[in-house]
Amino acid sequence: MRVNWSMEPEKGVPLLTISGFLGSGKTTLVNRLLSQSQGRRFVVFINDFGAINIDMDLIKTVMEDRVSLKNGCVCCSLSGDFVAQVAEFARQPQPPDAFLIEASGVSDPRALDASLRALEAAELIRRDANVYLVDADQFGNLNYADTELLIDHAAVSDLILLNKADLASAERLGEIEQMLKISAPYAHLIRTRQGDVGLSLLMDQFGGAGARRLPSDAPATAAHPDFVSWSRETIRPLSRAAFDRFARRLPTSCVRAKGVLMFSDLPQRQYVFNLVGTRASLVQRELSDPSLGSRLVAIGLSDRMDNDFLDRAFDDALEE
Repeated sequence: MRVNWSMEPEKGVPLLTISGFLGSGKTTLVNRLLSQSQGRRFVVFINDFGAINIDMDLIKTVMEDRVSLKNGCVCCSLSGDFVAQVAEFARQPQPPDAFLIEASGVSDPRALDASLRALEAAELIRRDANVYLVDADQFGNLNYADTELLIDHAAVSDLILLNKADLASAERLGEIEQMLKISAPYAHLIRTRQGDVGLSLLMDQFGGAGARRLPSDAPATAAHPDFVSWSRETIRPLSRAAFDRFARRLPTSCVRAKGVLMFSDLPQRQYVFNLVGTRASLVQRELSDPSLGSRLVAIGLSDRMDNDFLDRAFDDALEE
């Protein structure tokens, strides 16, 4: 689990990377996420730009390497000056609300990771999650080299979407999941159909000004038949050390968690907790109404989410 416990607000534009083998459904997922933007301005970088199929009703204008979308999004080609382009957008007086990166089907996510680390170090971006799509229907038709490449790339991801799950048998899905659980034991695995997953499940929509919103917004896109939610509210302060232990165990139960918390050792401050996959952060925010106490929500798969365990673990983090 990658954790960033910070005393200061996070800096940089939230960024989500989407990778996957050729034909796994990356473009469908990007279009689905853009349709959930609700007025937020996204900048999307895509490999193989000439072949991309962006829904025509999303397009406003087309330039040489950039498509302007009607909801305020901008779609760019993922070219050699990618770092410079991201930096240009991030340094604008009014930067975008988020970046979406769709990597080529054969590109190595670790190579992209090196570029993103440089942008993170400059505090221009903050990464939410690395998402990898697997085509459940075609998985068994890949040759040995492509299968090994797919598994290798999936192993470095935070979330794996087993897409087109409706086209594969239950037995085949089980075999693929077992293989991925062995090769990527720390990644969450979610079955999807045509990328049917909510934006708030994949990335932090509460960064920046949005951090002042309440975490009860988070479960809104959990209307997926395989997901369940859990939430707790308390006016009692939390033990920072006990919550740290609780947070590090959360990825075993949930995919996404968000909360506004107050700790006993810093009663005049509030913190926003955010977890996506195996990435977690805890950052200070402006104190609103201290009488609200702490609130935390989580979303997970129905066969892995243990609400009783979460209740007990959360109770253990409360100060007497």
